[in-house]
Amino acid sequence: MAKKNGFLLGTFIGAATASIAALLFAPKSGKELRDDLAKQASDAKDTAKDYSEIAKEKGTEIKNVAKDASEDIKISLKDTASQMKEQLTQTSKEVGADLKDIQEDLMVNADKVKSDLTETAVETKEKVAATVDDVKVNVENTSEDLSEITKDASEDVKAVAEEAEAEAEKKKLN
Repeated sequence: MAKKNGFLLGTFIGAATASIAALLFAPKSGKELRDDLAKQASDAKDTAKDYSEIAKEKGTEIKNVAKDASEDIKISLKDTASQMKEQLTQTSKEVGADLKDIQEDLMVNADKVKSDLTETAVETKEKVAATVDDVKVNVENTSEDLSEITKDASEDVKAVAEEAEAEAEKKKLN
């Protein structure tokens, strides 16, 4: 923009200088020269007004374009912010739903684990009771077997002792 203004200013100054130089070096009378200068000054003034109006129009256009662009940017930013807000809200809802699902899964799994532990405890208790009963039966059987073995051994010892006593008496008698 500054280049255009500088160019326009240079054009005005150059035109005015050329016009004045042409008038001064032209072979005319004083009155004709003054009339020509007045006419040239008037033309230069009109041209300057025209360029001034063009500059004002361009400035107004630029102002309007800038205003429209800033409005477009505001609308775009509002839309973007609105979209981001909606996305965040949606994501927040999805995360909340996922957390609720996870919590429900944990509760179901906790109940299942509790149930499994209860079943395992009952099964273990039954197995321990059966094992205790088996051990008790084995101990009783072993106790009976030992009692019989002890009784048989006692009878054998008694029989051997009686035989030994009888032999000892035989030897005494002989």
